[in-house]
Amino acid sequence: MLELKNIKKSYNGTQQVLKGINIKFRKNEFVAILGPSGCGKTTLLNIIGGLDKCDVGEMIVDGLSTINYSDRDFDSYRNHRIGFIFQNYNLIMHQSVLSNVEINASLSGVSKKERRIRACDLLTKVGLEDCINKKPNQLSGGQMQRVAIARALVNNPDIILADEPTGALDFNNSVEIMKLLKKNACNKLVIVVTHNSDIANEYANRIIELRDGIITRDTNPYNGTTEENSSFKLKKTSISFLSSLSLSFNNLLTKKWRTFLTAFAGSIGIALIALIISLSNGVKNYTEKLEYESLNDYPLVFEKNSYDLFGSLASVFDDTESKTEECPINMICSTDDIIKNSVFSNEKGLIKKNNLKELKKYIDTNDLFKEAASLITYNYDIDLQLFTNNYNKVNPLEFKNENPIFLKLSVAEEKYELVAGKMAENYDEMVLVIPKSGRIKDSVLYSLGIKNRDNIISEIERINNDKNYHLESSNYFYTDIINRTYKLILNTDYYREENGNFIDYSEDKEYMKSKIDDGLDIKIVGILKSDNVTDAYLGYKDELITYLIEEISKTTIYKKQILNKKVNVLTNTKFDEITNSYEQMASKLGIYELDDPTSISVYPKNYESKQQIIKLIKEYNDEKRLNNETELVINYTDLINSLTDGITKIVSVISYILIGFVAISLIVSSIMISIITYISVLERTKEIGILRALGASKKDIKIVFIAETFVEGFISGILGIIMTLILSYLINLITNNFVDIDKIAVLPFLSAVLLILLSVILNVIAGLIPSLIAARKDPVEALRTE
Repeated sequence: MLELKNIKKSYNGTQQVLKGINIKFRKNEFVAILGPSGCGKTTLLNIIGGLDKCDVGEMIVDGLSTINYSDRDFDSYRNHRIGFIFQNYNLIMHQSVLSNVEINASLSGVSKKERRIRACDLLTKVGLEDCINKKPNQLSGGQMQRVAIARALVNNPDIILADEPTGALDFNNSVEIMKLLKKNACNKLVIVVTHNSDIANEYANRIIELRDGIITRDTNPYNGTTEENSSFKLKKTSISFLSSLSLSFNNLLTKKWRTFLTAFAGSIGIALIALIISLSNGVKNYTEKLEYESLNDYPLVFEKNSYDLFGSLASVFDDTESKTEECPINMICSTDDIIKNSVFSNEKGLIKKNNLKELKKYIDTNDLFKEAASLITYNYDIDLQLFTNNYNKVNPLEFKNENPIFLKLSVAEEKYELVAGKMAENYDEMVLVIPKSGRIKDSVLYSLGIKNRDNIISEIERINNDKNYHLESSNYFYTDIINRTYKLILNTDYYREENGNFIDYSEDKEYMKSKIDDGLDIKIVGILKSDNVTDAYLGYKDELITYLIEEISKTTIYKKQILNKKVNVLTNTKFDEITNSYEQMASKLGIYELDDPTSISVYPKNYESKQQIIKLIKEYNDEKRLNNETELVINYTDLINSLTDGITKIVSVISYILIGFVAISLIVSSIMISIITYISVLERTKEIGILRALGASKKDIKIVFIAETFVEGFISGILGIIMTLILSYLINLITNNFVDIDKIAVLPFLSAVLLILLSVILNVIAGLIPSLIAARKDPVEALRTE
């Protein structure tokens, strides 16, 4: 079955080891090759096994020449037809006994179940059934050689090649090994290289002696013909990735601390990126939550005058001509700043005029708006003229507060805690909304008439005269406030018509008393607390404004002013856009039309509904632009969205910058991984030789070391994510306790998976060059490495 023709082999071009070997072997015989050291025994064995190639000559297997075999062909030949047994056993020390035997079958593509059955059966036959899960270093020399024999037989090869199989064994173990080999020679070709002539003579049925690279003796030569066996086909070998992972993982376990430190170094960059993503995602979630929770506090508001900051900036930059134009000599010049400021919005775009009358029609006729909104309110800037029973105006100029003292009640009643009385239900009912602490500023108490205004002057004088005087805080029962009544008059009630003109009687006490006495009774029916309140205010129902607009529309001054919007009914002069305008007069008199609000507040039902409302407004604007009605296009600012978007964008920019810096650490760790992998290649050189002898291809060797970097990368990624989760927990604990923000650092699951994948990819890339170096190692040289 095997024939060698004129085989010659030299090393370094001068040292001729084999000088023309011609020999034929039978299908099944036990051949012992004897000879002194350096005579070419091992070289001949390596050429037969396909580990080495001859310089001259030809090897014929089953009548087919191997002269045109590629490296992959010889890999397949070794794996399927050859079983190697070495003097030093050449077991992979970090693998179990069972795995050492299985690896050969794994290269052949045998299924896991089948190779497990084969390996266990052979280990039982060689008497090692109790050592299956042990590591080679737990066995004796004789036991390790039996493992090597089982490995050589697992693929049922046609040829067994044994290089000094008893060289490292005592007599008894040597005898046992030779008996096993002789037993297999019944149906296989067994070629044993040995220096022990006694063992060779006892067990071999053919002895070949080599001296100085030539055959000097053959006790049982074979001169028959070598028949061609066309049924044999070379099959490519391939080690599975799982087997490669197992090899690499077990190897890494033998160097636990180095593996951990390497993985830890690589995990730092991953952990930093993950932490940045966690914080960025946490801030994004927080802003979304903030926006979601603020839907009722910050509805979508569409105002008649929408402010456009970018338009104002553009106008400032455009206004260069007037600033650079010089005056004539000996003269000073005025600028048209008053006019420019007054018409600034119309020309440059600081204030965008919105036609809310048309928008209201669109909203009222669109059912989708009603479905998406929990409430739609139409607001009118009427200054409520509310008076105490002492005829004192509520919120007069001398007690003017920073925050409004009258506010329409929010749509979300859950934002309030009713602590006394009831909620306002009718247009003539109000509630006092106070902070959660229950503390109210004195200015508010004086303004509402709860504190006696006559005392304020004396209190101020005492403080001015006595710096040590301490003003005692006042306490009030809820019952002191509930059912307190006020009088509401119309904005037009300050004016009385005389001889066709309207005169301001606001300073006439008797006139004002009579108007106040005839005013609408307003009662405080409840007290509410809210977390969102810093100053107390009177909350009223939307119906109150509707009542005022309707009542004002019945007055003479309203009818006269509405008929002539160009003339001021109080001065009988024309309006101008600089000092006085119709809009200003209308606001002063409370002249509004119910179908033309000054602002529209839309309260979405939820965050998704808000997006639906924004989409509806966009569709409205698109339609107006399509119809060339650009003056009807609505401009608005989503305050809370602008705020949260701004925060998110800033955090995103910072995150990208930080990730850029952190990427440097990933590059450094990749270089380190490359160096560590190369060190591993040097340490596993013997293993490379063993795998090549078993039939592993260069590609298989490359995959083994790529698998090692894969494992390292995976461990690095997992460590990085664990570190991030720990740091995120600590950050969340601190922010939750000190600033009451929950989960500010949240790593998305997908991001964690992608970062682990990134770690794996970077490590694999870093290990490519060392893996290629490993694949190119000469198998014979690799086997000689200790």
